[in-house]
Amino acid sequence: MEQSVLYIGAVQSLFAGVVIANKRPQLIADRYLAAWLFIIAFEMILALVKLNFLNYLPYQLPFLVVPFVYGPLLFLYINSLISENPRFRWTDILHFLPFLILFGIAFFFKDIQGQESPTVPFPDDNPSWFAKSIYNILIFTSITAYSFLVLVLFFRHRKRIKEQFSFKSSRITLTWLLFITLTIYFSYFLSFVVSGINIFVIKVPFDPKVFTYIGLTLFSFAFSFYGYQQAAIYNRYPEGFPSMLGEHKEEQPKYARSGLSDVNLKKIIDKLEKIMQSEKLYLQPELSLADVSKRLGIPRHHLTQALNIQIGKNFYTYINEYRVKAVIDNLKKPEYRNYTVLAVAFDSGFNSKSTFNSVFKKITGMTPSDFIKQLESAKQPD
Repeated sequence: MEQSVLYIGAVQSLFAGVVIANKRPQLIADRYLAAWLFIIAFEMILALVKLNFLNYLPYQLPFLVVPFVYGPLLFLYINSLISENPRFRWTDILHFLPFLILFGIAFFFKDIQGQESPTVPFPDDNPSWFAKSIYNILIFTSITAYSFLVLVLFFRHRKRIKEQFSFKSSRITLTWLLFITLTIYFSYFLSFVVSGINIFVIKVPFDPKVFTYIGLTLFSFAFSFYGYQQAAIYNRYPEGFPSMLGEHKEEQPKYARSGLSDVNLKKIIDKLEKIMQSEKLYLQPELSLADVSKRLGIPRHHLTQALNIQIGKNFYTYINEYRVKAVIDNLKKPEYRNYTVLAVAFDSGFNSKSTFNSVFKKITGMTPSDFIKQLESAKQPD
């Protein structure tokens, strides 16, 4: 079983890596992902070489410490994907310090490792339970720490997109990526538990790492499809147009540094309301705060501040209230009598059934079907 998983995983990781590396347009996130996929393929190929051709690898610590780059690469991939202006920073290298340190130890112990000295860290043949336990704990700690950091990124991202977008889609919510992250963590958790059983309780008839190989193989399949389809979340605008860089710093509690008075904020809302009613921008299914900001010539953080302070709503709620009102108005019109509720919703600016149902119930306090029943009963003569 292990060999089959390794063969499939190595081939799929190489294939997915080539696909992502040749993706156009190429994002910084895609480069992190392609590097990760090639490293996974490298680890699995080394595992196959060791399993099929060599009883003992004289220089195997680099192979053992490869998983220490997985957590940092996952974090950097997601962080660059959800950033409006992603770029490589030299401080990003700090995430790879544990790997670099342990990789350096490999050179220090290279000579004695060939002699199978018991002092070699993490020897693979006849390892001490203590050394093996330390290795597994370090790997699991790294994966756990970065999985937690990734969840924090997801939480912040989900909160932020409600200020930036009027719709939901897999491209911006990244639900698929959250599922893959949890799957990878679960595979390492299972491997860690079985390794503990193998060391302290009873010898299992297989390598516990097979669970991580299965998880990484599934990861490679998923990214060859979803990773290739994933586009940039935030649009790029010409130089000089207000961006989220710098805006984020101004979004302090109570907007103490914005310098906008209540009068100016009200003017922004009045201008926003006017264009919504005249041009009906809410009918655009993928309307974003950046689109409205560009149309009005007002910085995005000023629009956000005006919405939050003047009417106490984020951009997502504000636009979808217009859409719900449009749905209700259209359902009362004779020309929409033969339309389904979902068709009316799409014609009113919604882009998915699930979003429409949840938003409609949150705003009106009833489901669309209940509203239709109430509407029909009101039409019936007493």
